[in-house]
Amino acid sequence: MELLSNFLVFALCYAGLSSLCLAMDRHYADLHGRGTEPPAPLRRRLQWAGWLALAAALAWAMHIAGGGYGLVYWVGSLTGCGLLLIWLLPYAPHQAMRLARVIGGAAVLAAVALAVL
Repeated sequence: MELLSNFLVFALCYAGLSSLCLAMDRHYADLHGRGTEPPAPLRRRLQWAGWLALAAALAWAMHIAGGGYGLVYWVGSLTGCGLLLIWLLPYAPHQAMRLARVIGGAAVLAAVALAVL
């Protein structure tokens, strides 16, 4: 159960950071071809989804570890996810976004499993 909770924080952080990265022109162009930009409504949706995922990760980290430790745990998860994205985006942007989709779906399943348990 604790492993599932920890995974949920990490998955939400990765999905949120990936969404924020995809809202940027440079990373969007890496996936969809040079010179393309995300349309304004899509950019706003990606930004909102990213910030909501990060806020949910922070709330869940504080729920499972308390206020002080939860914040530190969340920052550590952000750091790990950020490093993973820094390593993946320049060399394998399609795999990074595929991983974001998979991990986002796994986060939904983990949240459902934690709600049931």
